[in-house]
Amino acid sequence: MIPSVRVAALCFLFVSVPSVIRCQEGATLGEVEALMSQGRIVDARGALETWWTARFSDASRADRQRGIWLRGKLTVDPAMAEMDFLRLVQEFPGGAFSDDALFRLGLSADLRGDLREARGFFRDLVRDYPSSPRVPDAQRWLTLHQGEIQALPDRPIPHARERVQSPATPPGQGDFTVQLGAFRSLDRARVLAGALRESGYDARLVRTPGNDLARVRIGRFRTRAGAEGLARELEGKGYEVTFATDASQEERVGNSSG
Repeated sequence: MIPSVRVAALCFLFVSVPSVIRCQEGATLGEVEALMSQGRIVDARGALETWWTARFSDASRADRQRGIWLRGKLTVDPAMAEMDFLRLVQEFPGGAFSDDALFRLGLSADLRGDLREARGFFRDLVRDYPSSPRVPDAQRWLTLHQGEIQALPDRPIPHARERVQSPATPPGQGDFTVQLGAFRSLDRARVLAGALRESGYDARLVRTPGNDLARVRIGRFRTRAGAEGLARELEGKGYEVTFATDASQEERVGNSSG
């Protein structure tokens, strides 16, 4: 389906009929926020989808952040919300929504029962965004759960020997792969990989020789051209992707799947 037809179809499905003509050119983020303020959440999701289809690829850096933030707030899938909030933190440090994204990531980890991960997000918020209005709440959470976290059993740090070397590249695969992120924090890499798996992608968590960053990757291909189809699909869903050429040298991170 060509983009203009797809946008018109989305407008018909999600936006009231009087708005269809205007919506064919893509809703604005201001309209999305107005719908949210009126409690019209379903309409807001539809309007954001039309904006994403028509405008995201050409949007300014500020509007890309705003769009990702709104998508994270509007989605009904907690894993997708975490992925959008994590993306704001990693790709737009110091951005207009990054402190709120960290706060929501902390709350999400708390709801999942992962107090250590929640502590990491709240500590990052307090350290990196000291003037954020979210800091007092983060500090209260850290104080409230300090004893509870200290009582948890130690989480073992994976030793180098616990990393499982990827098997030899089988026929039909190769060195090219699509990478969606590289993280100093293993917990954050796991959040992204887990969200991708929830969305149906066979994401894997790896390191490469001489580098301690935890990388989230999908697919292996003999040529870059083979990886481009997957990359276009992911970009169409709003992900930032890069290509890597060292898939055969990857070391799987212990306890990762995919």
